[in-house]
Amino acid sequence: MGRRTGNGTRAVLTLALAAAVTGCTAGQEAADPADAASRWTHGKGSSGGFVVQYRTGGKAASATAYLRTRRILDKAAERLNDTVEVPHRIPLVVRSCGAAEPAYDPETGTVDFCAEHVEEIRDRFAHADRRGAPGAGDAHAAAVLEETAYHESAHALIDRLGLRFTGREEDVADQLAAVLLIGQGRAGEAKALAVAEDYALAAEETPFDEADLLDEHSLDGQRAANYACYVYGAHPTRHEDLVGAGGRVTEDRAEGCPDEWEQARSGWQRLLAGHLKRQV
Repeated sequence: MGRRTGNGTRAVLTLALAAAVTGCTAGQEAADPADAASRWTHGKGSSGGFVVQYRTGGKAASATAYLRTRRILDKAAERLNDTVEVPHRIPLVVRSCGAAEPAYDPETGTVDFCAEHVEEIRDRFAHADRRGAPGAGDAHAAAVLEETAYHESAHALIDRLGLRFTGREEDVADQLAAVLLIGQGRAGEAKALAVAEDYALAAEETPFDEADLLDEHSLDGQRAANYACYVYGAHPTRHEDLVGAGGRVTEDRAEGCPDEWEQARSGWQRLLAGHLKRQV
């Protein structure tokens, strides 16, 4: 499931716990016949892996066009399929979800990628003071949506591969998303920092409610700090600006960020042992 909104549940990245997650409510749009030829499948004749499906029409039309033009989910599916061997077919389905958020549904084995979530993220960055180059807001939104795909796919992998872990599943899913982003090099590090910024913006926009402490997700502000910590931990010398005054990581925490990053990376390396096509 995603970032918290005013009612205590976020509009982006995180997934529901494997045993209790619920996906977006099924949309009423009919599948576009033209999509059949464009749905992405890794490997000729492969029956498993991540594929992207679009449900067009109604509220989903604008979000679908945005995702398809930029191939955000298609590229995410490619990276996932190039990284891990999955015997099951796991569709990433773009549809209108109503009031629900992006989520993996263990009953259907699909990730529902909600059009409403896409528009929310785009609006958040469009209205924020970017203080950057023209177009940065759009690039940041695309990065956050890519992270959402990885986060929800982590829930799918945990369920479909029967992975066993310790800690909270939502935190573990965030860690895989961070690993897959930061593993892309400098461009991926910038994407992970865009995710940190999005969580920070969400924290600023949403008044704190004590009920948030009961949620399965970490608080938005905490998740912003976590992503920044992973980026700094992966490459401390080129991200010194993240630490201290004006940064997203305190000096005390920065000392442990390299260990936090290595634990996230090596943890997923161990979880996916026997399924990996390449190291994460």
